[in-house]
Amino acid sequence: MHSQQHLPKQAGRSTTDAQTRRLRGSFRVAMRTVSASIFRALAATTACVLGTALLLAPSDAAASGYLTARFGTDHGTPASPNGFAVYFNPAALGGTTGTTITGDLSVLLRWASYRRSVDALSASDETTTQDPAYRNANVGTAKLVNLLALPYLAVNTDFGGSKYLRAGYAFYIPFGGMANWDRRSEGASGTIDGVQRWHNISGRILAVYNTLAFAVKLDERFTIGANISGIIHDVSTVRARNADGSDDTLSNGKLVEGRSLLEAQGFNLGAALGLYWEPTDTLKLGLSYTSQPGFGETKMTGTLTTQLATTQPENKEVDFYQTYPDILRLGAAVKATARLELRSDIELVRWSVFDKQCVVPKGESCNVADDGRDLSGGKVILNVPRRWNNAFGVRVGPGYQLTEELELFGSLGLTTPAVPKETIDASTIDATRLYGTLGAKLAVSPHLSLAASYNHIHFFTVETNGANDQNIKAHPASEPGGGDYNASRSPSANGRYQSEIGFVNVNAAYTF
Repeated sequence: MHSQQHLPKQAGRSTTDAQTRRLRGSFRVAMRTVSASIFRALAATTACVLGTALLLAPSDAAASGYLTARFGTDHGTPASPNGFAVYFNPAALGGTTGTTITGDLSVLLRWASYRRSVDALSASDETTTQDPAYRNANVGTAKLVNLLALPYLAVNTDFGGSKYLRAGYAFYIPFGGMANWDRRSEGASGTIDGVQRWHNISGRILAVYNTLAFAVKLDERFTIGANISGIIHDVSTVRARNADGSDDTLSNGKLVEGRSLLEAQGFNLGAALGLYWEPTDTLKLGLSYTSQPGFGETKMTGTLTTQLATTQPENKEVDFYQTYPDILRLGAAVKATARLELRSDIELVRWSVFDKQCVVPKGESCNVADDGRDLSGGKVILNVPRRWNNAFGVRVGPGYQLTEELELFGSLGLTTPAVPKETIDASTIDATRLYGTLGAKLAVSPHLSLAASYNHIHFFTVETNGANDQNIKAHPASEPGGGDYNASRSPSANGRYQSEIGFVNVNAAYTF
């Protein structure tokens, strides 16, 4: 809020004095506008610097699947009028006043394990599966304990008290993850990278958003909003790879196991639309739709470095294709009593569009059949079938105003898995998840609020029980026509998957 100085009237004021007052008033307005612009620029610059520092930090990090949007925890919903609305529902900016800078940071610790079972063995020659050295290299348990920091930085404004207009900017990473699996202490050449190496040794995949949001209040209670995002994509991943899609390690005592490193970047746009309604003084409702990045398939360009067996590494310029989902969110907050607010939100994530990840020579398209057969005449380098499912999530919880300054909040949530047993692997561990949050928010002053919470995500154990079909056993490479499936064939990822994530979220909001 801006204060305004009122000077006492005096008789006999000259025209010059009146002009001076007008000039002073104009100067104050100009200075407020300049100050707001400076704060916005500083916020954007700080966001970029902090985000870059976090992304480049040499840490072992991981997140659950690809959708990491837990910004603000219980205060990041489509019915929450605050800085997190820039992402969750731009229309909810209609409920904000003043200019607010919001900083949010989640520090996550993830533990995961993958026990690769005997039925996952995918040797090119069935007799090899009885070799103890081969079994030791491909059966067992892989583990990781990784750390990740996820930032969210935003600024939103009502343009000095505008009755109708709101705007905001935010920097954040809603899709992404990093992982670095533990290495074995001993084993044959290559096998020290773990039994999960055929799908992931280490890597990252990130979608970094820079979002501008706008909202228009149609009346005191109803707002429409939209945002547009410039999205920077980055992927870097290392995995073991054989030309025929097997998990062979040695042949006649010679190394046949290879490695591939994919590094690619891209840029596209995304958008969101939202509605925000306060039908009564005690009820807030929000609805938003967030588009797919690129409004469809995302293309990244980079290099693929491959070393098969003992050959020299080969570098190729490639294009990498994958498709992120769009998201529908609905939220509500009802003031049950003077101190108690009940909150709930649901989301539908259309992961069914994520059907594959495909690497082709630069300039080529990913021309593969639904069953993984290469229709490009051998141009497809690698196609990883995904065939994910749509995911649904729900969260409910109270916020209790213990004092005028202190709020206690908590929630429970549940999400369904996007990743089916048929295509799950160590790079995309997913399961039915339970969420728990407990935290507090303190109004330090009329301008500054702080919040902190502990959040835990429990993944139910996944046992594939032989359902994983990444190696496409129905089309062995040794049979006629089997070679057409080599690009889509990977060693089986059958086995047991477990994961837990605990994270601390802290945020601050300063309003002026």
